[in-house]
Amino acid sequence: MKTARWQKLLSLLCSLLILYWESVALPMSWEGVGSGMFVFYTENSNLFSAAACLLMAVFQAAALVTGNEVPPWVKLLKYMSVCCLMLTFLTVVFALAPIYGPGGYSVLLLTSSMLYHHFLNPAVAFLALVLFERSPRLPRRAVAWAMAPTLLYGAAALALNLARVIEGPYPFFRIYEQPVWCSCLWAAGLLGGSALINWTVWKASGGEKEGRRLAAFSRKSGAKSVSTQTRVPRV
Repeated sequence: MKTARWQKLLSLLCSLLILYWESVALPMSWEGVGSGMFVFYTENSNLFSAAACLLMAVFQAAALVTGNEVPPWVKLLKYMSVCCLMLTFLTVVFALAPIYGPGGYSVLLLTSSMLYHHFLNPAVAFLALVLFERSPRLPRRAVAWAMAPTLLYGAAALALNLARVIEGPYPFFRIYEQPVWCSCLWAAGLLGGSALINWTVWKASGGEKEGRRLAAFSRKSGAKSVSTQTRVPRV
């Protein structure tokens, strides 16, 4: 499916908008916690998103000139970053805001840098991917690749908490303040939820089953074979 020119233009504008918002939110986060911001999944996922949006903007601008599609690896990075942002957004909505208590949603979604990192950036990045960046289609294995950032962050945060280098920064990483079974339940829920998010985003953004590609290739190869077999030989 070829990307229309208007889709490329809107994709470019969305990427530039997210980059602008990140330039506003990043100084807020730095002012609030300094270098401690890098222990938060939220900050890391939004920085990853900014890098992916910068690449998407550059290659989408080139695609507007050449008429080509963005390279598959650029689409893959954008997809992976959107999966991370959606995990951030949904964790806030279903876990962190309820734990925060009264006013949790308004504080965590609508104030300071969290307005951009928890709400606006995830929403616009997701809509851009689903509506304007459907091509090139990604294979099903992209769902597994999108787990890599979350697994790396989780492993690092868990190791640092075990070594008592950091505490948290999220309630589910406070392993010395909760039973082991509770930590295991949190891990299973977050990783399972992440896998479900990755699959949903892949599906919504026009992900292509590898079997469908193989079937199309088989049909094409079969048609060529039949054509060759039925061709009348020259005498």
